[in-house]
Amino acid sequence: MNRWFGLLLLLLVFACDSEEDKAGRFLLKGNEALNKGQYNEAVRFYTEAIAKNDQFIEAYNNRGVASYKDGKYIEAISDYSKILMQLDPEFFEARRNRVNAYLDAKRYEKALEDLEVLSQKFPDSAFVDFSKGLVYHEMKDFKASIQSFEQSFEKDGSNAETLVNVANGYYMVGELDQARQTLESAIGLNAKEPNSYNTLALIATEEKDYELALVRVNEALALDVGNPYFLNNRGYIHLLMGNLEEAEPDIRRAIIGSPQNPWAYRNRGILFYLKDRFDDAVRNFEQAAKFDDKIPRLNYYWAMSLKNLGRMEEACTRTDFLKDKNANESKKLIAEVCR
Repeated sequence: MNRWFGLLLLLLVFACDSEEDKAGRFLLKGNEALNKGQYNEAVRFYTEAIAKNDQFIEAYNNRGVASYKDGKYIEAISDYSKILMQLDPEFFEARRNRVNAYLDAKRYEKALEDLEVLSQKFPDSAFVDFSKGLVYHEMKDFKASIQSFEQSFEKDGSNAETLVNVANGYYMVGELDQARQTLESAIGLNAKEPNSYNTLALIATEEKDYELALVRVNEALALDVGNPYFLNNRGYIHLLMGNLEEAEPDIRRAIIGSPQNPWAYRNRGILFYLKDRFDDAVRNFEQAAKFDDKIPRLNYYWAMSLKNLGRMEEACTRTDFLKDKNANESKKLIAEVCR
């Protein structure tokens, strides 16, 4: 998904060497470092700017952007909050940026509070509804997510990515035909949006049409070479097809490219399970659970791995998390390990 950031630029003509001039020079150096991806260096320059002028809104905002891009969400939130609480509550670029930081820090209610303020100020903003859709999706309120993305698309009917997110919501609630139709509309708007083909791959996987799923995910990768999420999905498809040797490099590259993706660790755990490497499987399931312990099929294969290691009591604790307890295989597993 794409995120919008309010990065503030400052063009200065230096006639003298006042403290404000020095602060401005540090801001420009920070912007240059930020554009090069040198986030720690950018933060250092912005901090120097703030030391020269502790009311320098632009420096606080841009330091927040640098911290966010470096994965330091709490530091970013602190800078945006400094602006909004002490310097200028009407500085909406900082509030937009804080939404992104709250979202990735998993502080969803706080993100929604900021978005409500923004919706009052900008009622026609597609960005606000799009961001609400992202928040609701992360909260697993998929119906609210679909509604927000649809409202965003009503305000900006040119954004194919919005339709992809609508389709993802339909996919998550099991309305696969509606998801597929929405993706066809997205492809009609922009045939080069790779996420459309990735979601079509997910739908085909759900329908057990693995050959078609492989075609679709390869179409996504042709448009976005090396995307770790697409690689992970292709690895999972190979697992389901029994192509373990093909699955392994895709999943490995997925973890390298996105080391906090729990689905990739789940998939590597399944790979090790299928290779009878149960200790390695358990270690990967434990890693996945650090990020999300309710991923479909995670706890099933985790319990199966523990069962094969003779760790029945631990296996029984994992069956408590099974989402598909009514499925025959899960009922059988529970009966075997939780007597």
